[in-house]
Amino acid sequence: MKAFIGKLMALVMFAGLVFVAVDGYGMDSKDRLAIIKGLKIKGIVGESNKGLLEFKTGDKSAAAVVNEENAERSKAYADVAKKTGVSAADVGEQRAAQIAQGEASGVWVQDAKGSWNKK
Repeated sequence: MKAFIGKLMALVMFAGLVFVAVDGYGMDSKDRLAIIKGLKIKGIVGESNKGLLEFKTGDKSAAAVVNEENAERSKAYADVAKKTGVSAADVGEQRAAQIAQGEASGVWVQDAKGSWNKK
């Protein structure tokens, strides 16, 4: 009986961790970026030419994580734009080019013309 309760507790704890990972709730940026890296490697998301993540498949199970990352990026782009006097869209496009250059092979990236390619 004790072994069963121990296994049940481990399962509940694991389920809680999965919920946090999929929901994005309470996740720090390091954990969020690790999940995003996995999503990129699996081809689920790619880097758009706007400097934001976009889904490339119908699997949207990590939408909360992707949305949180995009919100953080959009805020950062707006902050840089305000300081430099350019538009947030321009900042995002410049950042997209930087991100695309540093991406791993096999990750979806969108070029400036809007075409998606695996790097």
